[in-house]
Amino acid sequence: MKDTWQGRRAVVVGAQGSVGQAICDALAQRGARIVAMVRRPYAETPAAPAEVVLSPLGDPDAVLAACREAARGPVDALFVASGAYAGGATAATPSETYLRLMWTNAGLPFFLLQGLLDPLQAAGGKAVLLGALAAEEPRAGQAAYAASKSALHSIVRSAARELQGTGARVNALLPAVIDSAENRRAMPQRDPTQWVSPKRLAELALALAGPLADDLQGALIPVRGAL
Repeated sequence: MKDTWQGRRAVVVGAQGSVGQAICDALAQRGARIVAMVRRPYAETPAAPAEVVLSPLGDPDAVLAACREAARGPVDALFVASGAYAGGATAATPSETYLRLMWTNAGLPFFLLQGLLDPLQAAGGKAVLLGALAAEEPRAGQAAYAASKSALHSIVRSAARELQGTGARVNALLPAVIDSAENRRAMPQRDPTQWVSPKRLAELALALAGPLADDLQGALIPVRGAL
């Protein structure tokens, strides 16, 4: 199935993160054309060659402008691998933390879909977004984070209904803890071999954007690792 990406054009949001980099690497190995939508310039040339759309992605206007730039060519797939995490008791969560999580985890994906659904439909493409298992199974100290990701899950479900009959698809992967450098630093006492591998998550994302997922629409797929 690796040749199914040859010549296809995929937009990757959050391409500099652990999962986004893994998605770009997997796409490059399959011959896809990559559009990396990032907030900051690359410090060095990325391993996976890509068109770069540089944007702060901090408000709807900036996101929609970045989408217009990304849509100068066909959009066969959209991968939204960006996201933010912050924990804390509900009573102790600062308002700016809540608002940042709601924008990064729900607002940004909403406006990305708003800006790219038309080109996705034109190409019969697929969008794959990164949700979170915590939104379906929230724990104490995760209220703001779980709320933001739960909003994302609702966006996926609703957009999927809107896309019925168009040939385009939108689905989400819901990982537990991802084995990233940030999580290893934040939780040094935990066993990272139990966490979700970015490379395997990337392979699942590509599968969701491929022909094997033609019958999936609005799916929220848990990815637990060994937890």
